Amino acid sequence: VFERGYVKNKVMEFVGPGVATMSTDFRNSVDVMTTETTCLSSIWQTDEETKHYLRIHGREQDYCPLSAKDMAYYDGCIEVNLSTIKPMIALPFHPANVYEIDTLNENLQDILHEIEIAADNISQGRARLSLLDKVEHGKLRIQQGIIAGCAGGNYVNVVEAAHALKNHACGDNVFSLSIYPSSQPVLMDLTKKGITTDLLSAGAIMRTAFCGPCFGAGDTPMHNG
Repeated sequence: VFERGYVKNKVMEFVGPGVATMSTDFRNSVDVMTTETTCLSSIWQTDEETKHYLRIHGREQDYCPLSAKDMAYYDGCIEVNLSTIKPMIALPFHPANVYEIDTLNENLQDILHEIEIAADNISQGRARLSLLDKVEHGKLRIQQGIIAGCAGGNYVNVVEAAHALKNHACGDNVFSLSIYPSSQPVLMDLTKKGITTDLLSAGAIMRTAFCGPCFGAGDTPMHNG
């Protein structure tokens, strides 16, 4: 999809039984990342989840069933078995540079070294990206976490983070967490329901809706880093 430009200037359509397992927020997170595929646009089949999402946002009258016809023609097809997908991480310098977490941990030194070489090639030796010094006792030390953007800062993601942090703490000068809700209405609802307070109590830093972290602006480098 990325390297070969498989969907360049095409309309991507997401269909299949797996769609029904995704919340609308999750679908939105996938959808906004299609920008990096260079596709022209993207569409999704609609269902009861779509209708429910519009209902709770006071827009149920806007719901319209949308699905492919029985006889539909496509330029190509990419089939993904969602049950086989494992936790993954995207590393510099493109969202396509993805590794399964297990693979990264098993080949940590080699993968990080490759990224450092790529950084040196991109900067032509003018800047140095240091990652190998973050490896301690064979594990990658994480200094900073950011939940942000239209892909990551959605309501469901932030609520899940609040649940995970319950009775825990961060922001202790060892690890910092900044959260940028995907929109002001999302931030307002999180505040109304006390989620913002829970996150602040755990040491997270709440920010306004801002795309900065997506291109490296904001909390980079980390405080005291």
